[in-house]
Amino acid sequence: MATKQHAHLLSLVRSMIPPLSSKLHKGQAGRIGVLGGSGDYSGAPYFSSMGAMRFGADLAHVICEPGAGAVIKTYSPDLIVHGVLDPSKSMEQIKEELKGIMARLHVLVIGPGLGRSEHMQNCAKVAFEIAKENEQMGVVVDADGLWLVQNEPNVVMDWPGVPRVILTPNVMEFKRLCEKLQIDPSSAPETLCPKLAQALGNATIIQKGSTDIISNGLQIPSALRPEGDEGEKQGGKDDILESDTEGGLKRVGGQGDILSGSTGVLMAWGSEWVKGTYEHVGHPAPKDKAIAANIPLLAAYGASTFNRTVSKRGFEKKGRSMVTGDLVDLVGPVYEELFGQPGAQEGKGKL
Repeated sequence: MATKQHAHLLSLVRSMIPPLSSKLHKGQAGRIGVLGGSGDYSGAPYFSSMGAMRFGADLAHVICEPGAGAVIKTYSPDLIVHGVLDPSKSMEQIKEELKGIMARLHVLVIGPGLGRSEHMQNCAKVAFEIAKENEQMGVVVDADGLWLVQNEPNVVMDWPGVPRVILTPNVMEFKRLCEKLQIDPSSAPETLCPKLAQALGNATIIQKGSTDIISNGLQIPSALRPEGDEGEKQGGKDDILESDTEGGLKRVGGQGDILSGSTGVLMAWGSEWVKGTYEHVGHPAPKDKAIAANIPLLAAYGASTFNRTVSKRGFEKKGRSMVTGDLVDLVGPVYEELFGQPGAQEGKGKL
């Protein structure tokens, strides 16, 4: 990607970030939920939710099976853990409990550690239904949440309002989604992401790879291009963003979980910015409707750039011994590297 385009996109991402202010109350700077965590998988929801907290979310909730919840509570007292996805309960009981929890959230990440059991997949399906009814809620889908989308694509389609779903498939997950929706995988790689996004109702997709390709299947608006380049297509590709920031050479399993968490936080911040939540602290909503309508694209690009940089910094420090826990520790420093330290104008805090 041209440096000018990259710099412009990152400037827009920075503009979504709320200031640190004593006038904001707890929760206004991001309430993120992670639905996952089954009997065999307790690490993934921890990395996604803790990644969100380290990135800057005020609150992170983990919604999981009781057994996974007992384990995740031992990882960190900073997380709010709800072990409500209990196989002994009826799905109607679980749905009512999910409604109560999800009503508190800005964004729900569906998939980390979810597993593929019928029970957990049904819980995810119910969560999609609740999120769809709430026109203010954003959703990020990863891991076995994508397995559900592959088997039942309708869970992310025909949502009211501005498309507010972001999918983060890896190479194999992306391939399976294309096959399910009868998209020829032999097509030019840069055309596949827009085609899949269109087939899924213009959901935003981060097609992870050596270069991350991001698209919602629509033409990238001029507001997301640098000044003077409004009529210029990005190498002839006007329906994708490419994130080619250098990453690390070791791929650790939880790296995608940190991506889902940071994507969720940026989408929460952007959505609240558009609503005017931060106007009373000197951070007015955007005037450009094209920016307001493309918060998922900006969140996806910002999180992709961030995650690739975290991977690079982790590999520089640890090399082959790098594990996901090392990346969690680097979330704060890399955030400051990319998005800047708190400004002096943000004032004094409060106890």
